[in-house]
Amino acid sequence: MKLSTFATGILGLAVSVSAQTDTAPFEDADTGIVFQSSTIAEGITYRLALPANASGDSAYDVILQVVAPIELGWVGWAWGGMMTYNPLTVVWADGENVVYSSRQALGYYLPAAYEDATYTVLKGTGVNETHFKFTALCTGCASWADFDGNPTYLNGAGDTNFAYAFSETPVEEPANSDSSFSIHDNVGHWIHDLAGARSDKFSEWVGNLSPQPPQLSRTLVLDNGAYTIKAGFVAGEDADEKPRVIPNCIVRDRDRKTYVGSGLGACKDFSEAAFRRPVEKGFVVNWEAEKEIWEREFFDDKAPQPCDPSETRLLLTEPSNSLPILQTNCDQVVFEEFGFASYYRGIGPSFNAYHDIQAILRTPRDPQTVAQLPVEILLLIDTGYSHTTVTPLLHGRPLHSAVRRLDIGGKFLTNYLTRLLSLRHYDMRNEPHIVNEMKEAACYVSLDFARDLELTWKGTRGERREPYLAGSGGIAKDYVLPDFHTRSRGVVRDFSPAAASRARKHLAVGEASEDVLTLRNERFSVPELLFRPSDIGMRQLGVADLVMESLAALPVGLWPGLLANVVVVGGCSLFDGFVERLQKEIVKLVPDECIVRVARPEDPIACTWAGGANLARHEHIDALAVTKQEYEEYGATWVARKFTTGLSFDP
Repeated sequence: MKLSTFATGILGLAVSVSAQTDTAPFEDADTGIVFQSSTIAEGITYRLALPANASGDSAYDVILQVVAPIELGWVGWAWGGMMTYNPLTVVWADGENVVYSSRQALGYYLPAAYEDATYTVLKGTGVNETHFKFTALCTGCASWADFDGNPTYLNGAGDTNFAYAFSETPVEEPANSDSSFSIHDNVGHWIHDLAGARSDKFSEWVGNLSPQPPQLSRTLVLDNGAYTIKAGFVAGEDADEKPRVIPNCIVRDRDRKTYVGSGLGACKDFSEAAFRRPVEKGFVVNWEAEKEIWEREFFDDKAPQPCDPSETRLLLTEPSNSLPILQTNCDQVVFEEFGFASYYRGIGPSFNAYHDIQAILRTPRDPQTVAQLPVEILLLIDTGYSHTTVTPLLHGRPLHSAVRRLDIGGKFLTNYLTRLLSLRHYDMRNEPHIVNEMKEAACYVSLDFARDLELTWKGTRGERREPYLAGSGGIAKDYVLPDFHTRSRGVVRDFSPAAASRARKHLAVGEASEDVLTLRNERFSVPELLFRPSDIGMRQLGVADLVMESLAALPVGLWPGLLANVVVVGGCSLFDGFVERLQKEIVKLVPDECIVRVARPEDPIACTWAGGANLARHEHIDALAVTKQEYEEYGATWVARKFTTGLSFDP
């Protein structure tokens, strides 16, 4: 295999006579670091600087520098003086860039990637006309596990035997740090004075030469919902008062005109309009469509909210329990397609922990009380367009094992109402936009479903019950459909038996001036699915039962705190009676000694965005976010692990 000769050569280093056996102090003009330096064959120089307390008893970081002629295909540094079971640093030039690769060989073949040694590229790395130079802080180069798994440390207070190798043959993929490369042209070793490489200025050098995070002028907070995008900027302590609400869709009307995002406002006729949504079941599954919407809203020359991603941090929401492949796709789009300087992808419900929850719950308290963010404990119910989720939060972190989901949201309810209307009135299957507006304007959550159902019952076949004819106790409403000439939106008005009789007569002779639907039990039976999915045969629990299932997965000691701090957000929470019904249902199920408080913020649709804006100003964001440089240096897997771990992340 490739490198078999390389392996044999390294094993024979003990008898090699071609290597230098001494080092000398050298001050690098570009960095100011004083290294112990050794120059070997072909003019390759290896330099090392250590902290003053480096010894052979524990691990420590090192600053290494490799300088080599650009004619060489690659150069390598074996930290244990042999091929196998020790860290290998391999470096090569790729045009104007220097590429490094952390490797370790477990046998006599091409070394594999080695993740236990991490590198931070420092200033002083680059390529000139004759040489390339690599300067980096390495964590894990001076310590490793040997063949038997025992820890090995370089003795920073003495001398050590290092090995080198190089080849004039270029690597197969110069831009790829995981590239394969050919066997060496030469190998050797040198004795390095580690004690002389120690310096009490080590920390100062690292601090001065480490790459500084970009100075970000502002943060773009995006609550990327399935129905709408809530977008706004945060700059220091300043933030948009309210987000801009953007339809998250691409629409083609009956005249085959296309509207993207907020351009939907220019559409005058939604009859038979076709909607294309990038988000399905809460997850972004069509990034081509999503990118088109983002481009129009933020990056085009005439964008309503112009954004320079190279100077902007992005805070982006995602649903709970998202698939890793979808998360990776998202990270790639953010950094590789748009090039944001910094980025944090967080679970949407957790952003709500950065609100003053007691103000939402209207808790009596001293007006001078300052809220501690994130809140200590919160039960967040998000009932949006795609689904409804119950998320317990402790110190701002979701308790993933107790997160529960109901696959009913605004879209499902709209589709169900469409089916009912198409069976009872007109065929509305091609009018989702009109039906959605009808649902939002006319539907409500019943506090006594059986009573309301009795009031709206027509009676047995051929019967017309008096409550039904009189308007079902005020439940019946007339909905005037838009004609997109005199009315662009439908209108809800009280049901009038006399007006209904006249309308039927006009319709019979073809003189009707408006299309009217009389809504009765549709008004409350559609939102009822949030509480009783079994009404249509779904084998899922309603919202209240879902709350109990979530609590059952947690210690009983957390129940009082969670039940006393229940907040509902999302568009479906705007149904009249939703909060009252939810509290009533939960109270029936929980122990009597538990206090149940359920509240809805003033703007439940923008609440998650507002929490994200508070997070963007919080000290936590610097620890949570990932820079573009970190993404390029450590890769997508590292980024995913950091986002998953959150504040407890240990690189």
